[in-house]
Amino acid sequence: MDRGIITLTDTGKGIAETMYERHIVISDWLIFLGVDKQTAVDDACRIEHVISPESFSAIKNHVMEWKNEVYTRKNRKI
Repeated sequence: MDRGIITLTDTGKGIAETMYERHIVISDWLIFLGVDKQTAVDDACRIEHVISPESFSAIKNHVMEWKNEVYTRKNRKI
């Protein structure tokens, strides 16, 4: 009986993890830029499959720097 369960190979799991990371980072980035949350998520679903590793890395680094800056400002004691 098919219960809709799939098992990924190690390669498939790696691809799925890459796509998930791209989805999260790109969604967060678009939301930060002021895009409506649902639109950002929908667009991220499309972008994550076609973006080059180089461009994704640049976006990811930018988002991580932004998050670190926000965290630092939030926790700064003046």
